[in-house]
Amino acid sequence: MCKSTMATRLTRRLEENMKIVSEQIKLARLRRDLSRTQIAERAMYSELTEAKVEKGIPTVAIEIYLCILYAFLPIA
Repeated sequence: MCKSTMATRLTRRLEENMKIVSEQIKLARLRRDLSRTQIAERAMYSELTEAKVEKGIPTVAIEIYLCILYAFLPIA
């Protein structure tokens, strides 16, 4: 028997909310004229992981979402 993953157990409402959050993250990056590479470096994750966040892939940990959101803060 196959092991079930979170991706297969998400409700439709949760999937829709994840899609909204991921779209907002992408729009925030574009409004600030930042590349995926820049955000990934600031968040200390790979560009591939950042792309997964922007696509709303449900297997990405909430910690990564938070690090990417924190990466939008101005660098002092």
